[in-house]
Amino acid sequence: MHRKRSAAREVASIDPASYTPRVRSFHFLFLLSLAGALAPAARADLVDLSDSSRRPGKPPALVLRVEGGNDFAPYGYVGGCVSYLTESLFEIEAGLGGGFPGLQLGLAARRLFGENGSYVVTELALAGNTRVNRGSDADPFINLQAQQARSSFWTSLGLGFEQRQGVFDLSVVGAFALTTASLTPHFSFHGGVGFGF
Repeated sequence: MHRKRSAAREVASIDPASYTPRVRSFHFLFLLSLAGALAPAARADLVDLSDSSRRPGKPPALVLRVEGGNDFAPYGYVGGCVSYLTESLFEIEAGLGGGFPGLQLGLAARRLFGENGSYVVTELALAGNTRVNRGSDADPFINLQAQQARSSFWTSLGLGFEQRQGVFDLSVVGAFALTTASLTPHFSFHGGVGFGF
């Protein structure tokens, strides 16, 4: 038992000869980088996130939106998305919804043109359904595997309108969609209302 205690003391003690200037500089740099990483978190309570801190006419950067659309809508017949707007009026959206049957997942990149919260929107969206082949009109002689698939993936290019003012958001987009199974264009429509932060 005496040997176990002495072994534990040897492990817990630091040999002064092994604590070289190189090890000390490593520890110093590690603590400095740790302090640098934690500094923004410490300053977060100093940032005013209230509505009074926004400039008049500045749209909310983050919006949670409830969406509805047709069978080629990126977020399903009924769904939702999270939308982030940058200072340069470039918007990124990600969402999901019911494709009935299946889950419909979508990702959209949007460019907004306008000012004071009223914008014309161009949209490029990638979407898919986990259970339904939306491109089932594919020619079986050209693409038999795609016609028999139980899921699908499509791309859409659209134009619409977005009102993003105060804490409210309204968006409507019409688009043409092309599936991976067929190059026949399909019409897509989706829109929704949201709450901004």
